[in-house]
Parts: sequence; structure tokens; C-alpha cells
Amino acid sequence: MKSKHILPKYKETARAFCISFFYILTLCQCKSPAQKGSDGATETIPGVTAIKAPLPTAKIQDSISINANQATQAINWSTINTDFMTNCLNPFLASKRIKSDCTHCDKIMFSFSFVVDGKGKIQTILKEGENISCFRMSETDKKKLEKEILIYIKKLVLPASFYKTIYKGNLGFIRKC
Repeated sequence: MKSKHILPKYKETARAFCISFFYILTLCQCKSPAQKGSDGATETIPGVTAIKAPLPTAKIQDSISINANQATQAINWSTINTDFMTNCLNPFLASKRIKSDCTHCDKIMFSFSFVVDGKGKIQTILKEGENISCFRMSETDKKKLEKEILIYIKKLVLPASFYKTIYKGNLGFIRKC
């Protein structure tokens, strides 16, 4: 009995595909533009690009330093807000016998825009908004608090990361109750 070596159908298909693939690959390599033909009609890639004008380059801004400055500002502002809470807001609330907790006072947040000069002094203050939820704080108390905040802000000398900038920041707290 003579045994024939018969390939399964999928192996025959795979074999035919591989042979076709290598044939096409060989043809592509033979016709590559880097090789010059006998008549000299085919140019090399560097020859073609040398003839044309160079592509204009895009102006890339140094986004790393901008992001680093923003991160530094965020850290510095966090420190400023902590100092504000310790030296301005908490003493004011204590004088009014208001506790900053989830039942009596869970939000006191003021949003400001500041124009800062080259020495860290705030030249312009613009109040952009407020979010206050204190049941024991009257409208008069809110106005007094806003005056206290403005006095506090005018005394500030901001760190170098704020020099010659316009900065938008929040002062206060919002409890997660």
C-alpha cells in the first residue's frame, strides 16, 4: 500500500498565500525607488526631496513650562487658601459663633480674578462669584466677611509663579456632606 502525503485543505490555502505574499514582496523590492533603473528615469528619495522646498515647520510652544507653572500656581494657591482659612475666615466665623460643619455652615466660597504685577502685588481684584450656605450668617455678616476678605487679599504678596499674570482662584471651603 502506497501512502500518499496529502496536505489538509487549510494547509494548501496557507501555502498558496505564503508563496503569493513572498512573490509580491520580491516584486516590490525589485521596483523600489531607491534603486536606479538602467535608463536613469527613477530618482532616489533624497534626490526628490532635495528638489522641493523644505516643508514649513510649525511653531511649537513650550507647553511643559506652562503646565509646570500652572501646577506650581495650584500648589501655591492651596497654601494661600489654607492661610486665608486660618487667619481670616475661621477667626471671622468664630467671632460670629458660626461652626463650619455640615449642619450650620457647609459652604463659603468666593471666586476672584487677580491681576498681579512683577513683584507679586495684586493690582486688580474682580469678584466673579460666591457660594455661601451658612444658616446663621446674615446678609450684614456676608458683607462684613467680603470686606475682611478684600483687606486680606490687598495685603498679600504672591509667590513668583504669579508674577505678571492674571489668575483666577477661589478662597474658602465647600464641605462634602
